[in-house]
Amino acid sequence: MMMKRVLLLTLVAAGCGALAALAYAWHGEIAPISPPPAATFDRAQIERGASLALIGDCRTCHTAPGGTTFAGGLAMPTPFGTIYSTNITPDPETGIGRWPLAAFVRAMREGVDREGRHLYPAFPYDHFSLTTDADLAALYAFLMTRTPVVATAPANQLPFPINIRLVLAGWKLLFFHPEPFVNDPSRDAAWNRGRYLVEGLAHCGACHTPRNLMGAEIRSRAFAGGAAEGWTAYPLGAQSPARVPWTKAALAQYLREGWQADHGVALGPMGPVTENLAEAPAQDIEAMADYLASLGTSASKTATPKAPAPDASGQ
Repeated sequence: MMMKRVLLLTLVAAGCGALAALAYAWHGEIAPISPPPAATFDRAQIERGASLALIGDCRTCHTAPGGTTFAGGLAMPTPFGTIYSTNITPDPETGIGRWPLAAFVRAMREGVDREGRHLYPAFPYDHFSLTTDADLAALYAFLMTRTPVVATAPANQLPFPINIRLVLAGWKLLFFHPEPFVNDPSRDAAWNRGRYLVEGLAHCGACHTPRNLMGAEIRSRAFAGGAAEGWTAYPLGAQSPARVPWTKAALAQYLREGWQADHGVALGPMGPVTENLAEAPAQDIEAMADYLASLGTSASKTATPKAPAPDASGQ
């Protein structure tokens, strides 16, 4: 009799656990809307959203080679398979034209689309979740005023069970714990702005932080170096292997211009990043450089003098 009770209680507990897991994993659909006319959005808000989209590198990931900007379809290879970026133009059928602001916010902060499907973390919502309400509204205004493009991304090429989106709920339970961005009162406004952008929309850690076997960033080793599209994303701050320490001025120039005399040219995936940042507000780039420079440099490093320019004989 006692054994039957224990078995029954075990089954009840397992059932409750399964229901709780399903409740956590399930997200309802947010009702679609008619695409709002571009004239309903404030011009200043659209311009602000345009700047934020540059910092977020949105057009790079959501534009296929030879494709229309923001129409998606870019193949993103990962250790788990290939994921294709989505169409984020306001096309009502293949893009986000029927998404209300609430659906856009949920995607950015929770990694769940309008229909309630979990999004793969190749879309770095673990960073975008730090974005403020005002900035998300500005991004939404910008994207919803782009030219609608009819474009459907190819199906993701992922093995079982990763191709089942409900599996992502377990990944989120383990590794995704979003919290709002909080300013550090001991730092000035520029530093806090830089940290907000670097750790949030710019999602620098997505490439420059190592990941575990399940593809989650190892936050205890933030900015310790990672990989992106087959390229090495070098450590930032005190762990940087650069022979010449990165200063705020050097970082600002590199981010704005894609090169710096002591550190060379931005190559690989970093190239498009700097192309976007070149068009972003200068004060935001300065703020990002301020924060990145504060990550420190190795105490063992000293500046190496620049090589003298060759004379007329080429010697």
